[in-house]
Amino acid sequence: MAEEWVDIVDENNNVIDAVPRTVMRQQHLLHRATYIAITNDQGQLYVQRRTATKDYCPSMLDACCGGVVSAGEEILASAYRELAEEMGITGVTLKPHGAFLHIDNECNVWGELFSCQYDGELVLQEEEVEYVLLMTGEEILARSSEFTPDSLVAIRLWLSVQ
Repeated sequence: MAEEWVDIVDENNNVIDAVPRTVMRQQHLLHRATYIAITNDQGQLYVQRRTATKDYCPSMLDACCGGVVSAGEEILASAYRELAEEMGITGVTLKPHGAFLHIDNECNVWGELFSCQYDGELVLQEEEVEYVLLMTGEEILARSSEFTPDSLVAIRLWLSVQ
């Protein structure tokens, strides 16, 4: 299987290059990713336990569905693709909440945040999602050390616009 290519962006979120995903991870290059806060009708968020084989924050909790935007891919298309691949969710409308910049020692990303409500059956992508929990935003923040740092930035942004 061919390796995924990723657009590399500058501090203003402009595409400046494209590299294989492994190079992006090894060199901690600034890239784009989507984040989708998924709630049920009770207002609880679907939280993923990442698999141990993930290339970023393996086995940690993730407050959002989503992932790295492929080279040349539109952000909204990436969000819908990730939602279908990771959770098996289709037929929903994603609400945009804007972009954020997250920089740390492991991940440098321009994130684009979306949300949706979903109450149907989930079909988890076994390579990426070990299982799903339902949690409130407050419960997520109270257990922040268990979560991927970038998803915490996303969920804090989502909570601020609720």
